[in-house]
Amino acid sequence: MSSLEVMDLLYRIVSSKSVFGEEYECGMLLAEIARSEGLVVEIQPIADRRDNILITLGADSYRSSRHGLLFHGHYDTVPALDMPDAFDVGIRDGFLRGRGAVDQKGGLTAALAALIAMKRSGRKLKRSICLAAVVDEESEHRGSYTLAREGIRADYAIVTEPTNLSKVEFGCRGSAPLQIMVEGRTAHAGSAAEGINAIEKALPVLERLFDLEFLPLDLGELGEVRGSLCVSIMEAGTGYNNVPHQAVIWMDRRTVPGEDTAFALAEVQSVLDQVKKEDPGFSARVRVARPDWSWPPIIERGLNPTLTPADTELFSVLEKAAAKCGMGKPSKAFANCYYDMDFLVNDLGIPTLVYGPGDGRLNHSAREAVAVDDVCRAAELFCHVSGALCL
Repeated sequence: MSSLEVMDLLYRIVSSKSVFGEEYECGMLLAEIARSEGLVVEIQPIADRRDNILITLGADSYRSSRHGLLFHGHYDTVPALDMPDAFDVGIRDGFLRGRGAVDQKGGLTAALAALIAMKRSGRKLKRSICLAAVVDEESEHRGSYTLAREGIRADYAIVTEPTNLSKVEFGCRGSAPLQIMVEGRTAHAGSAAEGINAIEKALPVLERLFDLEFLPLDLGELGEVRGSLCVSIMEAGTGYNNVPHQAVIWMDRRTVPGEDTAFALAEVQSVLDQVKKEDPGFSARVRVARPDWSWPPIIERGLNPTLTPADTELFSVLEKAAAKCGMGKPSKAFANCYYDMDFLVNDLGIPTLVYGPGDGRLNHSAREAVAVDDVCRAAELFCHVSGALCL
């Protein structure tokens, strides 16, 4: 595809508003574009008017063969938040601005453009290529969960999240969302001694949580990574003149390889047990919970840390493709954030790397914009990778 065609494709996809829960129109646009280019399109229902779009080249179905390469990207976005005119897409000074431009439609567009270019070339593939455009990455991860549950096979996968085309990420931390409920007893503030102040009871818990230390994990050439815990929300009280009967603490515990949600739960439970030992009247419980989660399967499964071996052949292929495109040698890295590569690696056993256009620091921000040239370069590089693995 020409640069102008890639730019037009990017403009159309970003212009199609797809805040999580409202992805339908954008999904149908992706399907329409792919079908018009002669690619095989299959709709994988996730919920009412929410669908994964599976686009395949070189096979009659995404299920019918083991693909040489799987591209993965999500087309849901966060809301406008503090971004003015977030859905009024525009191009200025070589950057396309709009909600979802970086997270994650730039990489998705590049992958789709690569499949279109491979199809137009007319070259016969020895192995098929598939693009999984999924929904709900920004909330309950229903798209990738369903993709993994229903099954897809591939030798390798590339998650097209933004890495500035300068680094390749081999893994990511997991995220264990936890909630502590500290119990008290209501009383009028004028008779506070008759109550049990849940905020006061929560203070030693917070102190111990903030004092937790996380040792570094050496990942060799990928560097060191540490777990972390962020106390992000605290809720308590029913009125200024009432003793609060309950205090709720919400946390995001980021896990590293070797840890999981059960590990994080046990860690926090140990904190509660220490407080209970010092204060027999203390009462609290911890559970897996997130304010925007209500779907039982993801609460049960969790979001796990992920690691692809640093010597995977896919990196060598990416490295050579970058050289062919006149790009610098990408570095190897491990991500502090979470990616849906978790489902591909941990559930499906597919060696997966993260690589795509855009600066991830702009995700969810008021400045979200992607360089059009970077999306074009990513599309070219994805063509080279596809050719090396599938022709």
